[in-house]
Amino acid sequence: MKLAVLGTRGIPASYGGFETFAEELSRRLVERGHAVTVYCRIRHSNPVYRGVRLRYLPTIRHKYLDTIAHTLLSTSHLLLHRQDAALYCNAANAVFTLAPRLFGIPVALNVDGLERKRRKWGRPAQSWYRLSEWLATFCPSAVVTDAEAIADYYWRRYGKATDFIPYGAETGKLSTTEVLGKLGLEPGRYFLYVSRMEPENNALMVRQAFERVSTPFKLALIGDAPYAASYIEKVKDTRDPRVVIPGAIYGRGYHELLSHCFAYIHATEVGGT
Repeated sequence: MKLAVLGTRGIPASYGGFETFAEELSRRLVERGHAVTVYCRIRHSNPVYRGVRLRYLPTIRHKYLDTIAHTLLSTSHLLLHRQDAALYCNAANAVFTLAPRLFGIPVALNVDGLERKRRKWGRPAQSWYRLSEWLATFCPSAVVTDAEAIADYYWRRYGKATDFIPYGAETGKLSTTEVLGKLGLEPGRYFLYVSRMEPENNALMVRQAFERVSTPFKLALIGDAPYAASYIEKVKDTRDPRVVIPGAIYGRGYHELLSHCFAYIHATEVGGT
């Protein structure tokens, strides 16, 4: 089958959960013999990654327009280059899932969490997400949720049954410690926090709480965000030598950090699967 993935920043994953999801799913679909295209905003050096075709299209680099502008262009391209099925990510893109259906293309929408509750969004964006939640109940062929709480929410609020498909994860521990050495960390002697550096994910709260604790262990705060510069500056504003904030780390380095941390800290409010 010819399949397309729309609504993420693209692969290789270098942003968040949707991108990791798109990469892991698309490469596995290729391994099963399908032809997969992922629409991308972030340009990679090659047009093909792990057997997946990367389709680069422009967007409007703006906090409120980035996602919907790119998905609009991606949908237009999809209609001109027909696929057998399409997967959209992000509830904000619900309105775009109707057009492929009208052309006979089955569409699934992975809605993620309750984005409208994020403090980073102003009233117009929150209203768009609220409208998109409703559109998600009838525009796509199927709605996918990755957490039981979100599945329950769509059922209770809209009477919409969704397909609950939780994410997988890399299993097993790595023995290598290359990234730990670069960051000045010792195996088993650091707390690990990984998330997008946005207010609802509470990296600042975690850092401030850690600074009040007397411990020889370190705290590694891993992550970044394209439209949260002022918040990230607050997170980095520390004189505690135990706190390490290197930015985003993906792939093997991320797996190494997970393999050797003393404990993992999860502090998200409205997402974070």
